[in-house]
Amino acid sequence: MKVKTPYYLIYEEELNNNISCFKRALNKYWPNSLIAYSIKTNSLPWILKYLKAQNIAVEAVSDEEYQLAKLCGFTDNQIIFNGPIKTEAGLKNAFENHSFVNIDSENELEYLCNFKPEIKGNLGIRVNIDPQIFLQEDIGYQEDGFRFGFSVENGELEKVINQVYSIYGKIPIGLHLHCNSITRSIKVYCAIARYCKTIIKKYNIKLSYIDIGGGFFGGVEGKPNANDYIKCITNELRDVVDLMRVQLIVEPGSAIIGSTVDLCTTVIDSKHTNNANIITTDGSRILIDPLWKKTKYLYSVISETKKEILDKQIICGYTCMDHDRIMNIFNYFPLKKGDKIIYHKVGSYTMTFGGPFIRYFPEVYVQSKNSIFKVRRRMNTKEYYDIYSNEEEKVNE
Repeated sequence: MKVKTPYYLIYEEELNNNISCFKRALNKYWPNSLIAYSIKTNSLPWILKYLKAQNIAVEAVSDEEYQLAKLCGFTDNQIIFNGPIKTEAGLKNAFENHSFVNIDSENELEYLCNFKPEIKGNLGIRVNIDPQIFLQEDIGYQEDGFRFGFSVENGELEKVINQVYSIYGKIPIGLHLHCNSITRSIKVYCAIARYCKTIIKKYNIKLSYIDIGGGFFGGVEGKPNANDYIKCITNELRDVVDLMRVQLIVEPGSAIIGSTVDLCTTVIDSKHTNNANIITTDGSRILIDPLWKKTKYLYSVISETKKEILDKQIICGYTCMDHDRIMNIFNYFPLKKGDKIIYHKVGSYTMTFGGPFIRYFPEVYVQSKNSIFKVRRRMNTKEYYDIYSNEEEKVNE
């Protein structure tokens, strides 16, 4: 395939494998379940439409993501509405059209009291999980805890539950227990499930669903897979939950799309300074590490150079920022103009998170069994310019 780099390449077969892994695990351990893909992980419309065709739901965390899901063909009852920034209009629409809604703040609770929507088993409450239930190496917020949801320990969760009951009576409600993890260990999900069990017992909640969130590994050799996660969650909860009546919701993002994408780049210059061998490429950390946290990548090199060996080459991006240094390659043939560097498993928080800084969004292709086709064209300068109004608009303060 001769196309201009940089570009992303999605492997459809790998995508199907990741989807199938979750479906098999849930069918085996908790058939009354729902997979809701996390839109924020990669909101490319082609991906959303593809998942829709595979009977996967989606999780939205803003009005904009909710609207994107609708444009991609999802019905409201196929959308889980999460996050702390729901507007009153967005929340009202979601309830009226029977989306799953996990309330996250006092603000949302106030909205709920204002319009008192009809609830049909789709109201959930996000729990602020006590970080002390985890091993310190597994999470990054041991001291200050997590940002989201209502706390059991300070009585806020009980107050919210009672407020919901005071409006609707003791209706079935959902519990949402997503939290971030550094290690993505199975132990994290076992701990979350045990914590959920104590809440169910403590408040004698009549559950409609348990939303365990996401943050799973997927498609990575040597790491836990969907079967491992769902098995541990089920084993922890089966003695307090009727698995046939209570629905389990999982919200995988990276576990579905992360391992399925490559970024293909080209070397555009090699420079030998007094201190280092600098390799400039048409890729950038913006495109594969928008959080600027990674220290290593899975990658491959296509080069015809087979002479000598350089101790160290610093692979850099196209930006004019000196710290746009992607990685170091040690004890390798000298890279030259035209050589290719391909970064593997870069589908999460990349092609839609990396913004139009210096260069604009690159093309995206999909490789299926029989063909390769384009699903996003490269954004050009005129399209970027047209985002902005060319007329001054007076705004009332």
